[in-house]
Amino acid sequence: MKMDISVIIPTYNVERFIEEALFSIVDQTFKGKVEIIIIDDCSTDNTLEIIEDFKKNHRDFPIQIFEQEKNMRQGTARNRGLRIAKGKYVFFVDGDDFLDLNTLETMFHKAEGMSCDFVVCDWAYYYEDRGLVYVNNDKFLFTDLLQEEKCESLLAATTYFSVNKLYNREFLLQNEIKYGEGYIYEDFEFYVEVAQKANKVGIVQNPYYRVRVNEFSTTKTDRKTMIHIESLIKSVENTVRKFEPRSNASFYQLYKYIIKKTMAYVKHRAPFGQKRKTVKRIVSILNKKSRDYPVPRKVVPLYYFYFKRKYVQNNKINRIFLIDMMHRKGYLEPLVSITSKFKHTLLKVKVMSNLNQKRLVRKKQKVIQQNANLQIDNKVILFLGFDYKYVGNSKYFFDFLSENNKKGYKCYFVTRNKKVPYPYRIAPRSLNFFKVLSQAKIVISESWVPLDFKKKEGQEWIQLWHGTPFKKLFFDSHERYISKFNINHKRNKQQDIAKWDYVLADSRVGKEKLSSAFAYEKDKILNYGYPRVQWLQDNQDNKDLKKDIKEKLGIQPNKKVILYVPTWRDYNYKQKNLDLDYLLDIESLGNGLQDEYVILNKQHSMGKFTTNDQFVITPDKHIEVQQLILISDVIISDYSSIIFDGMAIDIPFYLYINDFDKYQEARGVYEDIHEVLKPFYVEDKNELIEKIKTNNESYNNEQYKIAKKLLSNVNDMDSYNELQNKINAITNK
Repeated sequence: MKMDISVIIPTYNVERFIEEALFSIVDQTFKGKVEIIIIDDCSTDNTLEIIEDFKKNHRDFPIQIFEQEKNMRQGTARNRGLRIAKGKYVFFVDGDDFLDLNTLETMFHKAEGMSCDFVVCDWAYYYEDRGLVYVNNDKFLFTDLLQEEKCESLLAATTYFSVNKLYNREFLLQNEIKYGEGYIYEDFEFYVEVAQKANKVGIVQNPYYRVRVNEFSTTKTDRKTMIHIESLIKSVENTVRKFEPRSNASFYQLYKYIIKKTMAYVKHRAPFGQKRKTVKRIVSILNKKSRDYPVPRKVVPLYYFYFKRKYVQNNKINRIFLIDMMHRKGYLEPLVSITSKFKHTLLKVKVMSNLNQKRLVRKKQKVIQQNANLQIDNKVILFLGFDYKYVGNSKYFFDFLSENNKKGYKCYFVTRNKKVPYPYRIAPRSLNFFKVLSQAKIVISESWVPLDFKKKEGQEWIQLWHGTPFKKLFFDSHERYISKFNINHKRNKQQDIAKWDYVLADSRVGKEKLSSAFAYEKDKILNYGYPRVQWLQDNQDNKDLKKDIKEKLGIQPNKKVILYVPTWRDYNYKQKNLDLDYLLDIESLGNGLQDEYVILNKQHSMGKFTTNDQFVITPDKHIEVQQLILISDVIISDYSSIIFDGMAIDIPFYLYINDFDKYQEARGVYEDIHEVLKPFYVEDKNELIEKIKTNNESYNNEQYKIAKKLLSNVNDMDSYNELQNKINAITNK
């Protein structure tokens, strides 16, 4: 029987982990035909027995088990699995690793939709005591597809993994690509060969592949023998011998990786007396193949000396070791940064001018360290707000908890907004802030939290994320514009995610997207609905409040209200000249609608566009957007989650989108949500005017009901009370 995907698992003494690996495959969301091929390399523990039991309990899932006659290492096992496989695609999984449950579905659809030779997904380390740890910052992840010689950008990867990829089996067979056999690091030559032979590689930004940090793995044992060094030399020899890249620049990327790994391996895995000999041998192999290749103009100091100064190309082994030692001890970068007397003088002036400030910082750090020893107070709840702003879910839940405080909680809000009474208002990063942060039992945020805010053991952090995402979020997007300026953007943010104990969602679809975007466990996502939406529902029929809001904005009682809320564009990130072509000409819109409507122009917090027109009001930035939603008759947006808030109180909406392709390239939207909302897209201003004029007669009410059921808060539960009950449960533990 033909299969869609063959998952090949070489196993050797993985009794502690193999069951989790197998469950992560049989429980995949992918509905196609999948087979598992297990090649056991003479395990001496209970690995085989566990696999046999698993197979008996999953008779409806095709699982084949093969035993090697003798231990021949992973490369031989993988090659055997490849010969047996019947799938159109193959996926290699190590027996101690596991997959996110969306892996095969997402990667298969990308492979089929783009006719890829193979598809790469991102990866993360998994620690038993720390969970996921994301460290990757490969630049090719900033795109969706690599073609022709661009496929060789995979050689710039920080780690050469062959396991996080879905390969077209015919691509491997036709190019006669296989693993090295009989030695460790067998996937090295395999990785390099697929990169130089591929013509189309799909990229999935999600870290679906979980690399378990296993102290018993093959690469972490037998370190006092020659096995590692002999395997390294053999893998490099085989790789370089077959290396014929399309781009001469790829030599630098490959050689950089080989030298980096060689220096790491000889430090930790080479027996005494073998370090210098090994490096000399590796450098000789590289230079025999090629010494003449371009080196990028801007490289880090380590590679500046290795390749710009040609220590590698000229076999300067002693200097290579010297530079490596300086790099490891932290001497190299400061040495290179002070390259001129002028720079040194500037640095000295800057240090002198900041001397007093540094003294204050040291004093503050001393107090913070003292606060770290304070005991956690079970009654203290600290709200960080939405980037310290007293808005959104944080505001409404803080208000509710303050007014319904039967348990005697001490609630504090970190903000400078004086609407929060003084005893409960804490200035951001003040000494008092760090004191309360150290004492809080529960810390509640609504956006990213700075990494220097340390979580103490015994605390619980709740993330009230600020909206159901329509635009792709974090790991679901390449986020190329943001990552371009901060290559460690995702690495740093994942460290924040690792501190969250719970995340709040507003709908079933919202829960799914937040789980995918943050690589976060679904059972830790609380689908209680958003407090800010609860406030809208509670005040939907509050005529006096609506009247008061309109009066404050200067809106006449007979006017209908259009709320225009465009979202920010990633392609404007850190750009001097902003591209504002995506904005609706709201002055022309107002003129087209005439006296019946007034338009509220509420820009994103990162937007800068304002206007003064008789039909347009730009609200004060301190006016809470929920108040604007409450008084609206129509919402016009593009990719903002505000429309989902409005749906909860049945406000119709239109999406003015004239840059869909450009936005897809910059960030992207979720395809399933896109299909649901597409009937509400409008690209032409005049068409939008006509739709609003005939809104009651022509509006797509049936599709609106479908969208509301999927994307809006339709829970019967009260989000205030559900969150309060959760907090009570935490503090009662």
